[in-house]
Amino acid sequence: MTRKPFSKNTLMQAVSATAFAAILCVAMPLTATTANAAQADSQAGSEKAQSSVRSERKSRVRRAQTMRPQIFKKLDKARELADNKQYDDALEALNAMEKVRRNSYETAMTWNMFAYVHFNREDFSAATSAYQEVLKVKNLPESLEQTTLYSLAKLYLVQENYQDALVMLNQWFDVVEKPGADAFVLRAQIQYQLENFAKALPDVKKAIALVKEQGNQPRENWLLIERAVYYQNKDFAAMERCLKDLIALYPKPQYWVQLSAVYNELGKAGEELAAMETAYEQKLLTKEAQVVSLAQAFLSQEVPYKAAKVLLQGIKDGVVEESGKNLSLLGDALMIAKEYDHAIKVMAQAAQKTQAGKDFYKLAQIHTERQEWEQALANVTKALADEKLKEANSARILKGLVLFNQNNLSLAKAEFEKAKTVPETQKMAEQWLSYIEGEEKRRAYMAQG
Repeated sequence: MTRKPFSKNTLMQAVSATAFAAILCVAMPLTATTANAAQADSQAGSEKAQSSVRSERKSRVRRAQTMRPQIFKKLDKARELADNKQYDDALEALNAMEKVRRNSYETAMTWNMFAYVHFNREDFSAATSAYQEVLKVKNLPESLEQTTLYSLAKLYLVQENYQDALVMLNQWFDVVEKPGADAFVLRAQIQYQLENFAKALPDVKKAIALVKEQGNQPRENWLLIERAVYYQNKDFAAMERCLKDLIALYPKPQYWVQLSAVYNELGKAGEELAAMETAYEQKLLTKEAQVVSLAQAFLSQEVPYKAAKVLLQGIKDGVVEESGKNLSLLGDALMIAKEYDHAIKVMAQAAQKTQAGKDFYKLAQIHTERQEWEQALANVTKALADEKLKEANSARILKGLVLFNQNNLSLAKAEFEKAKTVPETQKMAEQWLSYIEGEEKRRAYMAQG
């Protein structure tokens, strides 16, 4: 299954930022004699640290070539046309250079500019092909080789060609002295897409460690990659720590909600509720589902008053809709909190909206608690009319109880007889039937006297 936790637009921006922003180093006028040096510096991008150690590498020394003024001007013109979105004119200008005699460096930079134009018009396949031509050029400057490999890795990633992206990036790692944090994150991202989660984790952790060593904080999307890997590995303990980092550095509602879900997985019910409540108190829960989830968590921890308070405030603020489902939940909270006056009003609204047997049943229960037998009977009867009512057997017990309290012993017995046929309510039904039998005998005896 293909995994896409990262947006294509984000990847495109990343490619553009590292591979094309200074593609020809012509943002300001340059002389032909300085073009090559400037190209090497700018192309290195995030790998600037490599320039100071390049002389120490144990690799073949490549003789640098310079770019002649006339070639520089032609490439600069093509760049200008591309920046103005005149892509066809830019490509025409570059194709015209085929007849111009060029050295290997000039040829490589021509293909580099082809890639720049194709990328800007979002023809990623053509941009990829152009970069492959760059790598075919002999005596390619190391800085240009490195940047081309890195750009190809990102382009393959944009095109969801993850295996080739990994190959290019690994080649890049082979030719650089000190890879930066961004590169480790990129490889972790690719490994994630390939579902190589065990291999993705060390790279993203390395990137985070590198920036922390520099006294900086890791980027949000790096922590998101780390979190995603932990989730795929079902490592909820590590995921808890990662989410705490996200909350500390980039506090957002979804991270509190996710942290509470992790606590649920870890069986930490108290921490689960605390995380949600903290987010609520900080006014970070701004969506209906989040507020409703908090209310449900309060109910599960037997704190019905807070559940009701959260829902009532949500309805007042317009965050929680007064739907039948939400009103039913609110009615549950009020009923359990023994706020019967309010519970009756809310549950009546819920039942009116949903016409669901379960809501009429709940309403009947509240009336029963208040010994309002006529209202209880009316609502439990409506509840039993719903064939989808899951609590039908319990509702029959309730109806029998109500009828008994209305002194209608014969109809009460009929309900208990039905309930007796079901295992879950058999014992209670038999107890009621026995009690009614005794009551009937008592009344018969009293009548004789």
